[in-house]
Amino acid sequence: MAYWNFRLMIGFGALGALIAAWMLWVTRKDRIPTTKWFPRLALFSIILPLLGSSTGWIFTEMGRQPWVVFGLMQTQFGVSPTVTVAQVLTSMIVFTLLYGALAVVEVGLLMRAVKIGPPDSAEHSYPDKLGEDRPLTVTY
Repeated sequence: MAYWNFRLMIGFGALGALIAAWMLWVTRKDRIPTTKWFPRLALFSIILPLLGSSTGWIFTEMGRQPWVVFGLMQTQFGVSPTVTVAQVLTSMIVFTLLYGALAVVEVGLLMRAVKIGPPDSAEHSYPDKLGEDRPLTVTY
């Protein structure tokens, strides 16, 4: 597991870096390619950092077994005898519901921002004097 997850982690990272460098080259001087595969590749490349991070995490966790703290504490001694199964289940349910609710809020906010669209650039130019109120916008 550790052997292949390390290679997958490096592979996903390298593939993401190559795609990013290539897209930077293709879109230089504000040019946007009109081919049908360009947006598909851009959409596919979004998942690469998540895959690299996940395989890196699996590599780290599988590679250090059977140690919780390398050389000091084995996994079999890292179990807490005072925590019950019900407590673990309750905390997992609470965290899942909390992160699920936060995901719904995030997607809702993103959808609202997408529906509104970008602000008109002429309408939101820089103020002539300091202190002039401007509407806040989300930019990336």
